[in-house]
Amino acid sequence: MKKTVAAFLLFNILSLNIAFADVSSLKELKYPSYDLLYLDNDKYEDINRRIFYLNLKLNKLFVKRVHTLWASLFPSFIIDSLNSFYSNIEYPKRLVSSLLQRDFDAVRHETKRFFINTTLGVAGLMDVADKFFDLELYSEDMEQALAKCKVKRGNYLVLPFVSSITTRDIFGRILDFALTPTTYIASPVAAAVKLGLLINRTVFIQPILKMVESNFADSYDIAKKFYGVDKYIKLSNFDRKNVLDLVDDNYDEIDLVENKEKVLQVKGSIKGENLIVSMPNDELSADIILNDFNPQNPILDSMRTALFDMVDNDKSIWSENAVWNRNFNKKIKTARVEIVPNADKYSFRYVLQKNKQSPLVIIFPSIGEGINSSHSNIMAKMFYKQGYSVVIIGSHFQWEFLKSLDKDYKVGFIKDDVKYINKLLNNIISYLSNKYDRVFLDRTAIGTSLGAYAVLFLANEQYEQGANNIDKFIAICPPFELMYAVNQIDDIIQSWQRYPNDFKQKVAITTAKVLRAFKEKEKLRENFKIMPFSNYEAKLISAFIFHQKLSDLIYTIEKKNNPTLDNKLIYDLIYNSNFKDYINRYLVGKYSYEEIENANTLSSISNYLINKDNYKIYHSLDDYLTNKKQLKELRGYCDDKLVLFNNGAHLGFLYRDEFINALTQEINLDNKKLAQNKK
Repeated sequence: MKKTVAAFLLFNILSLNIAFADVSSLKELKYPSYDLLYLDNDKYEDINRRIFYLNLKLNKLFVKRVHTLWASLFPSFIIDSLNSFYSNIEYPKRLVSSLLQRDFDAVRHETKRFFINTTLGVAGLMDVADKFFDLELYSEDMEQALAKCKVKRGNYLVLPFVSSITTRDIFGRILDFALTPTTYIASPVAAAVKLGLLINRTVFIQPILKMVESNFADSYDIAKKFYGVDKYIKLSNFDRKNVLDLVDDNYDEIDLVENKEKVLQVKGSIKGENLIVSMPNDELSADIILNDFNPQNPILDSMRTALFDMVDNDKSIWSENAVWNRNFNKKIKTARVEIVPNADKYSFRYVLQKNKQSPLVIIFPSIGEGINSSHSNIMAKMFYKQGYSVVIIGSHFQWEFLKSLDKDYKVGFIKDDVKYINKLLNNIISYLSNKYDRVFLDRTAIGTSLGAYAVLFLANEQYEQGANNIDKFIAICPPFELMYAVNQIDDIIQSWQRYPNDFKQKVAITTAKVLRAFKEKEKLRENFKIMPFSNYEAKLISAFIFHQKLSDLIYTIEKKNNPTLDNKLIYDLIYNSNFKDYINRYLVGKYSYEEIENANTLSSISNYLINKDNYKIYHSLDDYLTNKKQLKELRGYCDDKLVLFNNGAHLGFLYRDEFINALTQEINLDNKKLAQNKK
């Protein structure tokens, strides 16, 4: 479960309220219900929700404190060793499960692991079998055996302290308990040891719970999705590398065939196995060439943004829960300020330099991202190392921001949104200035994707109002026309309907590949050649990310307007909505469609872009949310203030040294002071 949620975070996969007889019935929807696809109807949803949120409260009051104490007593390598030891003594459970399933390959595999780890691994304290013999752990349990024996899954339940479970899973866990040797050791010392092992095995749940609570508007719904797909993966053995590697994948061929006619209408070419459309430069050329980038296709190339990391960002011998863990993320504090009266206060994160004269940078993340965005944390460290104090806020098109605004306000009209953003920034700066006796004379704003879009409109707002609150604006891959980007995103979201009827299995395979990539992320980063996904899988991943953010926003709007509204009605709306539906439902009326279309474009702030030089825009020639014609128009406004990469699509160049070096030079304080002196 830990790996499932973490992987969903990394690629930062994958809900109508009817039971599906087969995948073909999903064709009537604009977006599929993954929780129902894997779990059927949530018969006891009301009581399940109550217990789920009770569990979260109990965790904060009691369990989290126990985990923090435990993690602070033992470094990570000891916790890992104890988990390895406990997994080793669970061998009988995996053996019996494999035998009942007649999976004799798993029987041989797990028996080899047990004897290698028991001998060479010092009673299993080290997983020698995985590290040196390439024998990874098979997650076999008795629930999988019951499923193989045709025992029905039963109802989805949430139990106190247990969280997600099904009726079959309850009986499976009872049998697992009976097959675990430590069950039959009865003494006060043995009981204490077993309690310690239980705490040790669950200590990693805290970062997951923090992520679920802070990143999603309806944490119950997302936890249910994670549980359903995780169980399906294990029941199908897609968590095994040898099974996953054997999966026959012809989806890219389908993708190419269905898009062939569309491609032929565009001047371009098909290169290699994947779809690469080579558009004529049309007098538009790259400023920075990414050598040996080896592009796949724009959506897959955009996913390379997951490689953007600072490898020392989280390294510590202590787990994240330990009080002794002093990595950079631990330095970042959280506070709350009011944007408008009688609304929830807005949370933001910050880290300040000891030097009270340090400059300040405000980081705006991509669409729907919250204050815990991994990219924001990486950007924060880059700026902090350059001597900046840092403020991290969430996206303005995100549920937490919406909850902090007037009750009837709906985000999406950027020129109105930016007024609230301005209020937020002024209140944050005022809060920090008063609390820490600071005067931030030098201020920079940087954003990615929709965050970059907000940064440029914030700059225009200051330009038109004559204000000078922020001195420098940096925008990375801002959409040029928001409605064009919306249509591109909606096309990705809708694309699942064009594919075969084994959709349920394909989603699970894609998720399993995400888990595998997360597990091997260091190896992937060091030996990177291509993203390990097909074009179709890349669309599934991107579709989930985009639609989940929209889901969080719609859920918040409907609950904000009517807190007692039935969740089933809300999700019936959500899974029949895309981004254009959002605009028509929540924005059209207050504004005309033409007003929305004309205002939400960078051409509407062309006077600022032409007349000011206090900004820098980084973009790529193959960004799928911005076309070549738009980039050419942007070049006309910005001239050398626009830096173009030849590859990278949407944010897919962030991990490259060429970008990191260019950004570092841009934010280097010595260079900045030199430029100011020249003026």
